[in-house]
Amino acid sequence: MNRKLILSLLIVAVCGNVFAQEVKFRVGANYGTFSKEIGPEEVPHPYIPVISPDKYGVDFSSDSKMGFETELMLLWTPNIETGIEFRYSNFSGFSDTTESYYNFLLSDDWPDNERYNNVPLIYESSAMSFLFNFRYYLAPGGNINPFFKAFGGISLVGTELNYKDRSVWEDGEAGVLFSAGTQNSDNPRESAFQYGAGLGINFKFSNRVSLYLDGSASAINSGIVNGIPNYDYTAADQTLKPVDGKSMIYTFSVGLVFDTGANLGLSKNTGGSSGKGSKTKGTGNTSPYRPFYRKR
Repeated sequence: MNRKLILSLLIVAVCGNVFAQEVKFRVGANYGTFSKEIGPEEVPHPYIPVISPDKYGVDFSSDSKMGFETELMLLWTPNIETGIEFRYSNFSGFSDTTESYYNFLLSDDWPDNERYNNVPLIYESSAMSFLFNFRYYLAPGGNINPFFKAFGGISLVGTELNYKDRSVWEDGEAGVLFSAGTQNSDNPRESAFQYGAGLGINFKFSNRVSLYLDGSASAINSGIVNGIPNYDYTAADQTLKPVDGKSMIYTFSVGLVFDTGANLGLSKNTGGSSGKGSKTKGTGNTSPYRPFYRKR
């Protein structure tokens, strides 16, 4: 991956004096889905296999929810484009399992209220992402232009975990089970590195407007995208300690790209007839009172 990045920067550096930068702007909607947590599994508390040997963890069914995104794009060469993107993604999921157990349930951070085993859980999460995009276009001269993209940046993740049946906690018998970065929490959003890759396609409507579609997979270095923080059981001191997690998500984006018609002109030759030492014929003082310029 490092070699590809270095090669891309070399291409931009070499070709930057041949092709001027073309400025484009993209707006669109996205649909995000939490897939799974990747990396080492949590070390379960020894009580959990005794209490519920077949029901460790929560098997959530993920919902795709709409978010939005906007991007400033710079075309360096016909094939290479970079962009700075702001993406707001929503994730949600629910569980119909009524007797799930997991480490967070037995940790000191579990809220002081009764556990309702007959009430399924639901989470609602969001991520505010600031991403740098790199795209390589395969058919830059056509109206249909597929591309490969890679991206990376920082995401601010917020989440809320509670019971699916809101009447349980709206009556004051139970509250929000976990939250961060929401109005029900004093905890700020969790900052995490995000990186990924994807494929997409541009459908050109005119010289200025095109339809944009892409699908991507990415990893966010956060374990709360699914609403449940991660804990490992430590046998030495018989406690549960919070640990970092990593979440895999899938995103589908659709939107419109507008070519602003602007050109930064960083590679244009600014010399011309007005430059110093210009040899353009007919320049100079042509006042009728000083005709000797033409007679010589």
